Amino acid sequence: MRRLAALLAVPLLAIGLAGPADAQVGKVVPDNIELDDFANTDANDFGDFTGRTILIEFFAYW
Repeated sequence: MRRLAALLAVPLLAIGLAGPADAQVGKVVPDNIELDDFANTDANDFGDFTGRTILIEFFAYW
């Protein structure tokens, strides 16, 4: 039982010490990138999202 507790304590301690990650702010996306058939929205380019937070999900269906 002590061995199991010790094995569980190490990963939990590592997770606890890691702390939350801060969001990193990068460069502004150029306005001239067109969104033809890539987005499920009426927007034509990234300039239509100025001032908003957007999530870009990259996922492949293999």
